[in-house]
Formats: sequence, structure tokens, C-alpha cells
Amino acid sequence: MRKYKNWTLLSFMVLIIIAALIGLFMWSHMSNSNNKSTEEVYKNIETMYGGEIKTFKNNGTKYEMELSKNGAVYYIEVESKDGKILQMKRIDLAGIKQKDLISKKKLQKIIKENYQGKISRIILYTGQNTPIYQVQINQQHKKLKIHVDATTGEVLSETLIDSKTDNSIINKKEAEKIAKKKLNGTIQSATYFETSNGGYYLVEIETKGKVETFQIHAVSGKIMSITSN
Repeated sequence: MRKYKNWTLLSFMVLIIIAALIGLFMWSHMSNSNNKSTEEVYKNIETMYGGEIKTFKNNGTKYEMELSKNGAVYYIEVESKDGKILQMKRIDLAGIKQKDLISKKKLQKIIKENYQGKISRIILYTGQNTPIYQVQINQQHKKLKIHVDATTGEVLSETLIDSKTDNSIINKKEAEKIAKKKLNGTIQSATYFETSNGGYYLVEIETKGKVETFQIHAVSGKIMSITSN
């Protein structure tokens, strides 16, 4: 009888161990299935930013990649669990190093020495042979657009802005408004990314527990892409 009890206890313990192993396997499988696949991350990044992914690395908890677009290279980190972009930064300036460019402080000094009025906007364009600062100046009765060589500080051109054909960049609030017209929700973030054709905003909106990212052209205000995260 005692031998039977010992056998029953041993069988019960074996069943508990097997159940625990099955539970651990199922939890591990579900946890991994929740992670974004390489194919999903690739597709999301290409849809959101365009360009070409040059390098791609899976570090388990996150994906790291380099994206080439409009002659520039960006480093991007993406969380593998939900595909959230953790970091995006410019790592080159079309062959020009950051230290080779004149600072915005020095640029402002050059402009103030040569023009009257208030500087309302400074944009750096690097997707070309010579990096250029575009500076907008608001004067009493007109607006000027000045192009300055970003490495030498030389004024390259001066243009009177026609209000009917003004291609100035929209501000962050305007980009958010455009996105909210498409999806009414809570703005999580709005970030501007500089490109050679005017740049774009990424606006994240949360609604009903889901986040959608809108890529909005910073000059035309056109929605370039919508990505669900």
C-alpha cells in the first residue's frame, strides 16, 4: 500500500513538472510571437520613410539599421516587441561632417550684418553637392528668402517671397492639425525630419489603444504615408 502511495506521489510530481514545462513553452512562444518580425519592421520603415535600408541587425530586444535617403544616412533603432521607433538620427551630411558647417549662431550674425528684419526660419539642406542654409527674413513690408553656403557663409542668392507661391515649411501645430483631420485622437508626438526636398513631420496619434503614425510633407502638407504601430 505504501509502495502504491509513493508511486502515486511520484506520478503527481511528474505531471506538475510536465505542466510547468508546457506552460513555460507556451509563454515563451506567445512572447516571441508578439515581437515584430524582421519582415514587418522592414516594411514599416520603408513605408514610413522611403529610402533604402543599408544595414540591419537584430539585437533581440531591438532592431538597429542604417537607412539611406536623399543622399543622407540615418541610424534607426526599433523596439522588437511593438515596432516603436526608439531613436532616429542623422549620421552623415552627404559627405560633409557637422564640424565643417558654420553654426547657426554664426549664420545669424552674417545675416544681421547684411540684412534688416527678423529671422523667422532657418533650414539646412544637405541633399546636394553643397550644403545650404535657407533663411527667411520678415521685413516691414516683405519677406526675403536667403540661401547661404553652409560651409563658407557666402550668401548665394536672395529672393523676394511671393505670398501666393510661398513654399515655406508648415509648423508643427499645422502638421498635427492635418493628421487630426484624418484621425481624431491624442497626439503622442510630432517630429520634424529634414530632407533635401523640404522635409516631413512624423505625427503619432493614439486612439482606442492603437497608435498610427502620419508622415506629412512639411511644405505641401500632403500625407505621404500612414503606419499602424
